[in-house]
Amino acid sequence: MIRLTPYEQRMLDGEFGAAKQVALQKIIDYAQILGAEELVPITKAHLCCGSTCEPADFPDGNLDRPDILAMGYHDWQTKLKCPGLDPATFNSFNESTYVMDDVHCCDTFQWQWTQQTKEFYENNRQILSDAADRGVMIGSTCAPYLAGWLPVMGEYFVTTESSNVLYSNSILGARGYGGGGNTTFCAAICGRAPKWGLHLPENRHGTHVFHVACDTKDKTDWDLLGAAVGRRLAPNAVPVICGDFERPDLIKLKTFFTALAVTSGCELCLIVGVSPEAQTYEMAMGGHEPVAEFTITNEILQTYWDEVCHKESGPADYLQIGCPNCSAEELINIWRYMNGRKVKKGVRFCVFTNIAQYAMAEQAHIIQDLKDWGVEILTSGCILRTINVAKGAKSLGLSSFKLCNGSKDERDCPIYYGSDEQVIDAAISGYWEVKRRYE
Repeated sequence: MIRLTPYEQRMLDGEFGAAKQVALQKIIDYAQILGAEELVPITKAHLCCGSTCEPADFPDGNLDRPDILAMGYHDWQTKLKCPGLDPATFNSFNESTYVMDDVHCCDTFQWQWTQQTKEFYENNRQILSDAADRGVMIGSTCAPYLAGWLPVMGEYFVTTESSNVLYSNSILGARGYGGGGNTTFCAAICGRAPKWGLHLPENRHGTHVFHVACDTKDKTDWDLLGAAVGRRLAPNAVPVICGDFERPDLIKLKTFFTALAVTSGCELCLIVGVSPEAQTYEMAMGGHEPVAEFTITNEILQTYWDEVCHKESGPADYLQIGCPNCSAEELINIWRYMNGRKVKKGVRFCVFTNIAQYAMAEQAHIIQDLKDWGVEILTSGCILRTINVAKGAKSLGLSSFKLCNGSKDERDCPIYYGSDEQVIDAAISGYWEVKRRYE
């Protein structure tokens, strides 16, 4: 039996409308499955609000699909994520919950470079407009903390983005867990979620200890470190990162969490001296002994580089940076490294960011400069989400372990992995020179 507050009982009785009533009942059902005894207020929610089409839905790249183009907001969202909810009664997400949308299948501003059709693009824009009418802030990003979606320490949140749940729990000290589209959608409507898992202080302590004895000087090191840690974790584990590592900044952290998330189900990682709940090793462990301990070396990192990078040098005609979405600082770094050099003719090079970072970089003239040099600045997705963006590519060059790992099963072509600088160099030369990272 779930203990409800008087307010929650009134919601369940229908006092605040049918939409909240139906959504709350589904959250209660979910709580009972989990074994939760009560609910928590959700003040931040992050979920996909556009079309949930994926590249795999269009193996031939043909977007002229009447069945898809006929689908609107309620087809992709309400009916799929909250069965039994009458769309006519759903006019708004919870007023006390700040809702921002996740990435989706189209760029925010155009369809031409991504090789889509105007009809497909406009259909998705209408779906997002309908979401905005219901109180969604259109950020269209996998890294909402870059766009002002920032739950503070102890604040309860829900998200559909695995790297975001790690960043919010581990660096911001907020309280949440990653949910599927259905539970996150319902939580955003009623503003409640089961009090369970990482909402509970007794579950927020380290279980597996990782001693860092490898390079940590740049984001590629942290990307590979995330993969190495994730592959060694048991279900529901909370890794503790300790050792003589260089203090990571936001760029390195979000890269680390993305690789960690894709290689495990981890939702909290305590980095000693960085995470607010892990200012010391003892604080991170909370009086518990480690279940297991590991030491991560450069030799281990090299095995993950070898796993995702094509072994032989060769031409590269699709290059991408931005997983998760690039911050404004990363856009400046790319601009500085390019320094007026131009992308080779016939090579497609794009950088994925979000709307907020794009707007700032546009004011600083960075967007126009990069476009003049042959770089396309895209928003709202990546090669795994933006349909047709890499259509026709004969080889890929990426700076994300997650993207390389995810692309291996979808594409029969050479896939190169390396740093942002290697991606840029290949975009300018049209050729990827394979070099072992750690010797």
